[in-house]
Amino acid sequence: MRLTIRKCDDIGDWYVIERAEHDGRKWTERTSPSSSALRCSARFSDADVEGTGDEMRAIATAIRARRGERFKRCAIRIDGDRAFFCSPRNSREDGECTLAEADELAALIEEQVAP
Repeated sequence: MRLTIRKCDDIGDWYVIERAEHDGRKWTERTSPSSSALRCSARFSDADVEGTGDEMRAIATAIRARRGERFKRCAIRIDGDRAFFCSPRNSREDGECTLAEADELAALIEEQVAP
């Protein structure tokens, strides 16, 4: 699955990692008898993997170094030939991609997120 990074136009220095290809759908899904959650086809995890430019650059550095990194709303861990992303604050399940796909994301972050 190809990933991309999107700058949030309405929140200053804020970025979201998401699927490069999706149909733009949004829907509500029941998560328990008394609660529900917003789902978006752009998400590759069950929650937005998002953060500041500094955090995104740190995620790119972690990908290149093949190590984990963790912030409040974005985290990565490497296990074998896979990269796992989540929002520590909101995720119940990780989004997953190959290291090659993670490397492509790191390159996008380095190119698009200015220091």
